[in-house]
Amino acid sequence: MSKGTVRFPESAIVDGRIGTSRITETIAGAAARLASADREPLQGALQKIARGIATQTGQTAQQVIAAWGAVDYSQALSPLERMQALGRLGTGRMNKTEAAYEHVLAARLHAGEILWYRFEAFKLRLADNTFYTPDFPVITATNELIFIEVKGRWTDKARAKTKIAAAQFPHRFLAIQRDGRHGWRVEDLTSRSW
Repeated sequence: MSKGTVRFPESAIVDGRIGTSRITETIAGAAARLASADREPLQGALQKIARGIATQTGQTAQQVIAAWGAVDYSQALSPLERMQALGRLGTGRMNKTEAAYEHVLAARLHAGEILWYRFEAFKLRLADNTFYTPDFPVITATNELIFIEVKGRWTDKARAKTKIAAAQFPHRFLAIQRDGRHGWRVEDLTSRSW
């Protein structure tokens, strides 16, 4: 086919429109269908998944799809909230970064650099109904008590609490963060020279 003096293959022209405008309209239409509450663009895939779940749960595929529709997605978490939710473990349980740093502390204990450490042993009161629990209180070989906070990624709230605790208590506060695969970055957050 041709339009004017330019020749196009048959597949490039649909309803008198050429390539780019047709593609733009197709993409806009697909985006509108995906943004709508209808499941029409994914209906075939949803039916297939629902049939698989239905055979395992003893429900019909329509019941499974109806249950999916009843979910309230307005309360969905942001990406940051999802990342933070991954790190929430029960009280007294270490995440992977804290467990990795405990190996460093165990080696220092064995070498005699520190005398004692324990995970989340103290709870410091900062204000009414506001507490800070350092990851590792450590007693060094010089009988100095230091508080170590191990983070994979710092949030504003965690940094603020640690700095407030450092300003209120006469101890050293260290922030430990991963630096590469086997290294650690140490930041002294102690605000006063006690």
